[in-house]
Amino acid sequence: MNITILRLIIGILLLIIPVLILFQLDRRFLRQTAFVLGRFSITLLVLLGCLYFVFEWDTTWVNILWVLLSSAVATLVYCRKRWQSIPIFISMTPVTFLMGIIVLLLMGVPRLFSAYCFLPVMTMLQAEALFVCRRAITTYVLERRQHKELLEYLRGNGASQLEALRPYVTKAITRAFNPLLQQLLLAGIVFIPSLLCGMFIGGISPLQAIGFLAILTAAALCSTMLVLVLSIYFYTRIS
Repeated sequence: MNITILRLIIGILLLIIPVLILFQLDRRFLRQTAFVLGRFSITLLVLLGCLYFVFEWDTTWVNILWVLLSSAVATLVYCRKRWQSIPIFISMTPVTFLMGIIVLLLMGVPRLFSAYCFLPVMTMLQAEALFVCRRAITTYVLERRQHKELLEYLRGNGASQLEALRPYVTKAITRAFNPLLQQLLLAGIVFIPSLLCGMFIGGISPLQAIGFLAILTAAALCSTMLVLVLSIYFYTRIS
């Protein structure tokens, strides 16, 4: 791949077409789109500056530190309430790290903590866990607040705390995982071919590309479930 400055500018100029269409149809939405694209551009520039040095150094401790910092920032931005961010970050950090190591070992990479493999795998696992677990812990908290009588009834009839909390945990898991399952169903038709094309451009064979996606999907589901359960557990302990 050889993207020069000139080719980058030409690619960005493709935005002129949707801008002209929105200018004629809905200028208010055009301003909203411009604001979002502006924030997106700033984010890309910041990432470019950080990742340039991370990939230049490409040392184990720098890569691990980058994963921890990016995980903390993503959690704080996506989960703005402390009762969401703290349990999720405490759970997500060790689980996704361990699962990411397993994925890299199964991939057979020559260098385990290489920035070119370690960072993308960790980022994808954390993004999936963060997306699902915020919905899960929010559902869990709302269910407990709206149905406090059920918890008191179950505890009053001799149920243990785990048994009494089981309906709330079940509701949180099903509500959080249902969109993920729908996403996987759609991904098989729409998104996976796009991912495969990206890997083919990178020179990966079809067999290796399909194997990587299968391993990563299984690891993402496993780590997300573990992070979800641990997040609810930590929230229950600190609340």
